[in-house]
Amino acid sequence: MNSISQLCAGLVLGIGLLGAQTSPGLSLEQLIQIGMEHNSDLRIAERNLAGARATRRGSMSGLVPRLSASLSQDLDPGKSFLRDGVQYDPTLYSSRMSLSQIIFDGGNSWYNRQVGTVGVERAESELERTHQEVTLAIKRAYYGYLSRVELREVAEEALELSSRQLELVEERHRLQAVRETDLLKARVNMGQREVALLQAGQNVVNAAITLNISLGLDPFIPVNAARDSVIIRPRVDRDAALESLIARNPALKSQNVAVENAWLNAKIQRGSLLPSISLGYSQSASASDLSGAFSYNPNNSSTVLSFSFPLFTGFQNSSRYVRARHSALAEEERLAGLERNLKGQLENTLSNLASLNSIHPINQDVLASAEADVRLADEQYKLGAISILNLLDAQVSLITARSTLVRTTYDIKTAEAQLDALMGTIGQ
Repeated sequence: MNSISQLCAGLVLGIGLLGAQTSPGLSLEQLIQIGMEHNSDLRIAERNLAGARATRRGSMSGLVPRLSASLSQDLDPGKSFLRDGVQYDPTLYSSRMSLSQIIFDGGNSWYNRQVGTVGVERAESELERTHQEVTLAIKRAYYGYLSRVELREVAEEALELSSRQLELVEERHRLQAVRETDLLKARVNMGQREVALLQAGQNVVNAAITLNISLGLDPFIPVNAARDSVIIRPRVDRDAALESLIARNPALKSQNVAVENAWLNAKIQRGSLLPSISLGYSQSASASDLSGAFSYNPNNSSTVLSFSFPLFTGFQNSSRYVRARHSALAEEERLAGLERNLKGQLENTLSNLASLNSIHPINQDVLASAEADVRLADEQYKLGAISILNLLDAQVSLITARSTLVRTTYDIKTAEAQLDALMGTIGQ
């Protein structure tokens, strides 16, 4: 018994030291919040969104007039000249004010404005997708961690059961009520349970490290996650799940925006094949003193209407348009492929979830039956009605039933999280 106590104490101490520097009992919601604060992919997506919004502001440049001003000084004194015997200083200062407006450019200015808007929508979709991916990763790691913790508890219970059984066999062996082989089998079973507990403890440590990595924290200081109550939700209607996937899945939304952006780029390239018209107005002034350089005279103003047509550009513009058009068609193919893939994932997830939900109550019944079998086998063995092999078989069935129920329970929770991610509702 001393060796058993030392083994359990060592495991508990090792895991306790790993989590000693963290806040105890963090709920799933708190863990998700921590993950959102530390995840670098989420920070990158946020910066990309800020950049897209800045680009959208600049995309209006072709729709609004452009105003520019310039001021220059002639620094060459060698340009003085004589007129009627009088020496004149050269023009030292000059200024110019100009205003221009694009009237028509094949729709490029309008399409560029739409590209800026679509760019923001795409960045928002990517941010939402990253948010949901982080949430899904944390939930998977969290349920995996809880599953390993409960499996370790099953291993501890199995070890305690084997310990009590070994004590009983040793006592009966001293009374010569059982054979030597029963004692050997009980000791072997005890050793197997010790090994299983060691492995279960290491699995908990590995799961805690995985959880920390998903949170963006130091993997060598695992978080002590609280064990929330596990509630299995009602089944989701297939049609409702499919409707939600089409409307809300962030990856699908992002790809839809990519298609729209590709077609806008194609329209911009098509606009380069059309003529362009612009209107410009400017005024200029020059004087030998700085104040005179801003004395504008209507006689020094000009209004220019420009019309240009790309007669031949070496096939450059036309090839760009064809390439952009095919890129848009390729994005549509990606959208169709992504939609098929997501629908397949949804079908598999719903099917898997339905199977797990059907299996779960059966596993509960199996566990109840196994517990009753162990109690009966224990009494029968004490009375000498069955051999130790029958008792050990009953104990193995009990341990297997408990482990299976734990795995099934958290497989259901993981599948529910995967379904929420496909439906685009996991972060809500």
